Amino acid sequence: MPAFFNPARNSRHRTACFALYRALLQQAPRVRLPDDLATAWGPVNPIKRLIRRTFLRNRNDTSPRLVFPALKAGYRILALLRSAADHSSSSSSASASASSPNADYASVVSFLRARLAERDRTLEAKKLHPPHSRHPPPPSSAPRPGAVPLLVNVTPAPTPQDPDPKPVYAIPSRPVPPSALGGTGRRRIPRLDMASDYPFLRFAKPQPRVLSRVLTQKLRTRVARAAAVKYLWDDLLPDGELEDDWERSVAGLLTAAAAQQRGGRGGRGKSSSDAAQARAHAAEAEAEAEAIWDEIKARNTFRQTVFEHGVMHVHHVLTREREDLVARADAMRRLIDEETALAEQEKAQRAAERRKRWEGKMLELHGEEWRELFPNLKNVGDSNTRSELQPQKIKLLR
Repeated sequence: MPAFFNPARNSRHRTACFALYRALLQQAPRVRLPDDLATAWGPVNPIKRLIRRTFLRNRNDTSPRLVFPALKAGYRILALLRSAADHSSSSSSASASASSPNADYASVVSFLRARLAERDRTLEAKKLHPPHSRHPPPPSSAPRPGAVPLLVNVTPAPTPQDPDPKPVYAIPSRPVPPSALGGTGRRRIPRLDMASDYPFLRFAKPQPRVLSRVLTQKLRTRVARAAAVKYLWDDLLPDGELEDDWERSVAGLLTAAAAQQRGGRGGRGKSSSDAAQARAHAAEAEAEAEAIWDEIKARNTFRQTVFEHGVMHVHHVLTREREDLVARADAMRRLIDEETALAEQEKAQRAAERRKRWEGKMLELHGEEWRELFPNLKNVGDSNTRSELQPQKIKLLR
């Protein structure tokens, strides 16, 4: 097949493909299958179904490197189906075919059974892992049932002397005793780390999904609060100042209108009822203007409301959150100090046990005079003991 040949644009190639397709579909029903395989995929013949899916999967192939093996495989399958169909027609029933099958018929049945087993496994996976996926869902970021919280809030209750106590945290579940240490039995000291302003402890890798989720939520909340403060300063406070200016202007206009109505010009040439009505309007305007000025003097303005209940409230929340984070970080620091002290203590204990085992071995090998072999032998706590004893130990054990 030449390299410049394009199968999709050649009429003879298309005719050959369609002829092979029709021959395969005509040959498929002639292979008599067992009842469990014939109806496993529904009313459609399973061999027909596989043929159609294979041709649909390969219909976009235009490279001769892919087309030639596909056609070759198609003609081989056609010969295989003819051989299996001849065996089926020579038998009286499907049971007889199953009892004395030839190699081609047996290969067809075994292939279909393998595909059916794969299909059953896929359907079982879909039931176990919805929504309809053969792959398991990603691990959940929810906390494990029965998980013990690391930090416990032990802040004292408010008192008249201290109505707003500082937050205090404790870690009662750690450090764990040496008997509860898994793996090598050596204590792993956690490391204090920061995610923006949030402290947390790293115990092992990879980072738990629940920790990632909690940190992400807290960071988003803090960013949203900071954005709210900026919005209050940049937008709502200027709008409140404009509203206050409007209120002052209205109060000034009401005062001027009331003074004009109480003046002599407003009452000349009017009846007594009109004059009384004008005085009532003037009194009402003066009362409304006085109420506006009283609110301004009492600092009950739009800007002050936005400042107190918006800016100051968010600042107070952020301050309390920062105090809480400092208390958490202090508890974590204390835990690291305790874990470090215990690790050093357990390391010294392991060294003492190794020294004891070594002394027992020297006593077994050389008797009571073994100490004379090490005139410069030091105590277990000396840091140079191990480095000085190592060459001598190697020499003796040889």
